[in-house]
Amino acid sequence: DIIPFFNSQLESLGVEYIDYYLMHAQSNRNYQKYQDANAYEVCSKLKQEGKIKHLGISFHDNAKFLDKILTEHPEIEFVQIQFNYLDYDSVNVESRKCYEVCRKHNKDVMIMEPVKGGELVNLPHKAKTILDSFNNGSVASYAIRFAASFEGVVMVLSGMSNMEQMLDNLSYMKDFKPFSKEEYEAVFEV
Repeated sequence: DIIPFFNSQLESLGVEYIDYYLMHAQSNRNYQKYQDANAYEVCSKLKQEGKIKHLGISFHDNAKFLDKILTEHPEIEFVQIQFNYLDYDSVNVESRKCYEVCRKHNKDVMIMEPVKGGELVNLPHKAKTILDSFNNGSVASYAIRFAASFEGVVMVLSGMSNMEQMLDNLSYMKDFKPFSKEEYEAVFEV
């Protein structure tokens, strides 16, 4: 069903190809399903035909399993991972470790959940005070700039929900300045 599904996506979008196509939610739970359906091979064929320009996955599991997928499927060009300063050293999410696996395999990284569903915007007063001391931007700007400051990160999906948030994001991403040592220290303190 992959080809008819893909063709319906092209038709719905009104395009002849897709620039960045990802196979969603790869994890230990569903990886075998993708394998059994030959999804990686079918999507690679679509890429060879020019219908997909860049093939990737979104990933929701541990770093060891990501390493397995990228070892078995070097054709994957990019990986979308959950990455933020709260989950950076989390034993559950393994943001840092997953990022390191992507870089080990020389894959571009796309970031989801940089503000952790709003948790890193709605900070407790004491935590917010740490970031406010820099006078360099909104609380969201630190979370998004943190994620964007890492080598190999090509996109940060910020989850904007209104014009004010979009304008805020544009204000610090237009002339992007990577994190300073002090900013890294501050967000890890937060």
